[in-house]
Amino acid sequence: METIIYLIRHADTIDENGIRNTKETMQEINEKEILSINGEEQSKKLSENNELQNLDAIWCSNYTRAKQTAKYIAGANKINYNIDERLGERKLGNIEDLAKFMEDKETRDPSR
Repeated sequence: METIIYLIRHADTIDENGIRNTKETMQEINEKEILSINGEEQSKKLSENNELQNLDAIWCSNYTRAKQTAKYIAGANKINYNIDERLGERKLGNIEDLAKFMEDKETRDPSR
């Protein structure tokens, strides 16, 4: 039996014009980004691709945009999608803290 695996990146996300909830870390914001109207249309069109018909299983990360993309493909196949948080991006922590750390490191490094 042959197994074929398709890796699909989420569709286009919404551009928030720099408006962010500052009470959340950058990682939390990243995990909650949603698809744009164009992204929803891209996902629907992708779900109509002949190669993505008759799938046995669909897996996605727990990111909102990944689930939004997977729902169209799952719907076209009349199956549910599975969520696995290990499929998410590497977590680098709070971007502001990382930037401050790098700035402090450069200040302390006498070779710079």
